[in-house]
Amino acid sequence: MIELCAESGLRPPEFRQDGGSFIQTLWRPVQSGSTEENVSAQVTAQVAAQVEKLLGAVINSPLSREELQSVTGIKHREHLRKTYLDPLITSGWIERTIPDKPTSSLQKYRATEKGRTWLTQRRER
Repeated sequence: MIELCAESGLRPPEFRQDGGSFIQTLWRPVQSGSTEENVSAQVTAQVAAQVEKLLGAVINSPLSREELQSVTGIKHREHLRKTYLDPLITSGWIERTIPDKPTSSLQKYRATEKGRTWLTQRRER
């Protein structure tokens, strides 16, 4: 099986044992223009649009989480935090106004120079 996969240009199969069962995973080729690529491109475009909207909102003045939810239309607090705020803070595109107290009720978020640069470049396209 390993040789057949190699001859076909596929990833080698995976073998594992799980709860007394032997499991073999075979990989199929990913075709150009596949549904997976189309979905990935669509999701990337949607996320970029939300990031642009979020950065645009905090470029001139800091906003609270509630205000950002209103501006972006994201209703779920944890989704906003995990999907947008935390990654943007980690990447240095936005920052907290009270960095020592991330859970403060007075916490607001503002764009950094890195975030401003990305937003400017995106809008120039």
